[in-house]
Amino acid sequence: MKRNRLIVLGLFILSLVAISFYGGPVSYGFFFFILITPAVSALYSIIVFYRFRIYQKIETKVAVVDTPVAFYYSLQNEERFGFAGVRTGFYTDFSSLSGIDSDTEYELFPHTGIERESQLICKYRGEYYVGIEYVIVQDYLRLFRFTFKNRERITVRVIPKLVILKDPAALDELSVSPRDIVNKTTEPDVLVRDYFPGDDIRSISWKLTAATGKPMVRKRIGENTPSVSIIMDPHRQSRLPEEFLPLENKLLETTLALAWYYLSRGVSVSVYTYDDGPKCFAMENTDAFEAFYQAMSAFTFREENSTEKLLAYTSRVPEIFRSSAVLFVMHTMEDKCIRLSEELMNNSVSLAAFLITEEKVDMPGAVVIGYDDDLSEKLI
Repeated sequence: MKRNRLIVLGLFILSLVAISFYGGPVSYGFFFFILITPAVSALYSIIVFYRFRIYQKIETKVAVVDTPVAFYYSLQNEERFGFAGVRTGFYTDFSSLSGIDSDTEYELFPHTGIERESQLICKYRGEYYVGIEYVIVQDYLRLFRFTFKNRERITVRVIPKLVILKDPAALDELSVSPRDIVNKTTEPDVLVRDYFPGDDIRSISWKLTAATGKPMVRKRIGENTPSVSIIMDPHRQSRLPEEFLPLENKLLETTLALAWYYLSRGVSVSVYTYDDGPKCFAMENTDAFEAFYQAMSAFTFREENSTEKLLAYTSRVPEIFRSSAVLFVMHTMEDKCIRLSEELMNNSVSLAAFLITEEKVDMPGAVVIGYDDDLSEKLI
């Protein structure tokens, strides 16, 4: 492009010399031709942008983080003249497209077009633009290149993914499972519950097992139901999507993974957070998880949802102090968090802190998780 501009500039200077020293219709005709050529080229590029068509389609309007979905787009020339030098640029901050080169330049002949199919992968939970972000148009002479925002943008709603944890080392010390809380000195009662790996096989009720089709064990007098409380940070840390989307995505992903981990092992879970008021999601078993997952997918982080409000609420909830363990899923552990932790430890409640941050944290025992960390590997 630079070379072509220099050539036109040289021809323009040459035409000025010609009309200055020679004059005549040929010199003036050459001068005006060189003079109007750039204007015509620029006008052509603008017409191309406004006349060619972009069509985009996503296989679904609701995507799951890191799960590929089909993405289709086409560029169409519906005019009677050709389009030269058309390129497309894509949104890449929060999503990616496989197998598409944004440097590819297309020439569209009259009444023709190109169609492409790709796999769209969304990185973070939220709602944002995906697909074609802008269009670059060049003229035939390669004198001008104009970049235009795509006028037909599409949005996608992205929900968090569920990471299945397999015996994470970070939870080993908590020892929260049905068999850990059985008082072995008590006698069997008539109450029964589902069998969990590690239960004494002598407590299995074979009649009820045969009747229900699944292993059932007799509960013991004095047996407490294990429970875990999860306290999730609800505060929006920034107004910039590139800053708050990765953080909020990992907060939700961690909370969902921990909740499913314990529910799938027969431990009841209560998640405490704040959204224009105190929120508690109590789940006795995996049957309640789907409703919780939908609630977390639609959860709104807000600047006014401060951690102070959350901790003021959770510090007054008796059930938290009766939990087998309390897990903090936070961006930072503030002073009120630390004071609540001390109160819980004085009440013999096991604790674990999961800090979602890209910064270095000097807090012994805390699990620091980066925005792009693989949770299943981070908690091994």
